[in-house]
Amino acid sequence: MRFVLEVNFDTENMQLKPLEELQKILRDWSNKITMYPLVPGAQEDVFDSDNEEVGEWAILDD
Repeated sequence: MRFVLEVNFDTENMQLKPLEELQKILRDWSNKITMYPLVPGAQEDVFDSDNEEVGEWAILDD
């Protein structure tokens, strides 16, 4: 089993302030992780501060 976080840096917000946006994404994810089972198939989209979808995280089965 493995955790994968994919973030697209092509959006305007991600290009203007990539570090701040990535910090927000990681902070949001870490605050929500207890809501999800850590089992293969768990996943969720991730959003920047403008609420634009910029990627996803997932628990994958190897």
